[in-house]
Amino acid sequence: MSVENIIYLTDVSQITCIVQEGRGDIILKAARELGISLGARIHHAKGTGAREVFGLLGVAVEAEKDVVSVLVSAEQRDIVFDALYLAAELDAPGMGFMYITQLEKVATYLPESFIKSSEDNNG
Repeated sequence: MSVENIIYLTDVSQITCIVQEGRGDIILKAARELGISLGARIHHAKGTGAREVFGLLGVAVEAEKDVVSVLVSAEQRDIVFDALYLAAELDAPGMGFMYITQLEKVATYLPESFIKSSEDNNG
């Protein structure tokens, strides 16, 4: 494969959710229900939040977190963000937080059928 064959996706955003350990699967399920399958992943991390800082004798206590990242098009960004926010129940204290990062360029394998479908839809 040469550089000329690389297909770049632009206008892509990454939605990142940092939630309590074990709650990442809820977010992934909500993303799948929205039809997001490309670029949805989960990994585990250690971190501290406001609640953990006030642990025993005011010493910060590390807490396990799930970090969920979902790639979405610019058109889908706000709808997906709102749906994942509600699915993660981030409107309650201590549940976590999420943010959006605008990506300049994304490249990955895309099946020929996807490329053809996209070209047909864009005329």
